Amino acid sequence: MYIEIIIPGKLSKHLRDAFDFYLGKIKRFAKVKVTFIKLGGDLNKLSRGVILKNEAKEILSKIKGRKFVLLDLFGKQIDSLEFSKFLDMQMLEGEIVFVIGGPLGVDEQLRRLSLKRISLSKFTFTHEMVLILLLEQIFRGFKIINNEKYHY
Repeated sequence: MYIEIIIPGKLSKHLRDAFDFYLGKIKRFAKVKVTFIKLGGDLNKLSRGVILKNEAKEILSKIKGRKFVLLDLFGKQIDSLEFSKFLDMQMLEGEIVFVIGGPLGVDEQLRRLSLKRISLSKFTFTHEMVLILLLEQIFRGFKIINNEKYHY
């Protein structure tokens, strides 16, 4: 299975170890590519709406018409078991693309075009933390699918 995660910005140094840890754990189940795109602009120079539209345009250019799952504060909250079932179903498709919004959230166009919208929590997390949490849930999902114990 091929998993691509598209996210604006870059990963802060303090999260690099967790990022590498989960990518390493996932690689026995799937090939994962994390695509970092440039942020939509400087909030001191551009409006929030313009920045979100710029990011959406860049994200859509990377998606190239594929179906994608949006990690969205206003998406549906699901538990790890439901996520693993979704992941298992997507394995039949051969690939899954996840999109994480930038520091300001996501443009409404991405919400409309997404296959599914998932919220990790009612809490608001930084987009970088969402990436780490998503990687952990992908790993957990594969462990559930394969009936393996999970203790990390």
